[in-house]
Amino acid sequence: MARPGRREHVLEAAITLFSRQGYHATTVRDIARSSGMLSGSLYAHMSGKEDLLFEIVDRAADQFLQAAAPIAGGPGSAAEKLRAAMRAHVRVVAGSLEAATVFLHEWKALSGERREIIAAKRQGYEDLLGSIIRQGVETGEFRPVDGKFARLLVLSAVNWLYEWYDPSGPLMPEAVADKFADIILDGLI
Repeated sequence: MARPGRREHVLEAAITLFSRQGYHATTVRDIARSSGMLSGSLYAHMSGKEDLLFEIVDRAADQFLQAAAPIAGGPGSAAEKLRAAMRAHVRVVAGSLEAATVFLHEWKALSGERREIIAAKRQGYEDLLGSIIRQGVETGEFRPVDGKFARLLVLSAVNWLYEWYDPSGPLMPEAVADKFADIILDGLI
C-alpha cells in the first residue's frame, strides 16, 4: 500500500475538487492530476473514487460526533450545552471549509452501506443536539418548542458557515458561534 503522506495528499486533492466541482463532476483523472500522479497510480491509494468520498465524509462525521458527544452527555445547563455544541460545530466547519462542503453536500453520492453508515452518524449527531434542546424544554429552561424544528434551526445556522466564513476575517469561529447562540437562545428562553 502507498505511503500514508501520499494518501493524505490524494485525499486533500479530492476534498478540494469535490467541494469546488462536486463529486459527480470530478473524475479520477482530475484527482490524479491535482495529486501530481498518473490516473493508474492513483489506484495504489484507493479502489475507486467513492472510497475517497466515503473516507472524507466519514472523517467529518466522526469529528462532529466526537466534538458534540461529551458536551451533550456532560454537565451544565441546556443553554451552556447548546452554546458549547454550536461552538464545537463551528470549529469543525471552520477547520476545513472544503471538507465541510463535501460532508454537507456530497454524502448523498455514496451508495448502499456507505450511505447508510453516514446517514446513521448524521442522525446520531442530530439526536445529540435534540437531547440538549429536550433537556432545556424538560427543565423549563427553554420554552416549549418543536424539538425537530429547533434542531433544524441550529443546524441551518451553523452548517451554512462553509458558504460565507472567512478564516482570515475579523471573527474567530467561537465568536461566530456565540453570535448565533445569542440569537437562538434569546428565542428559546
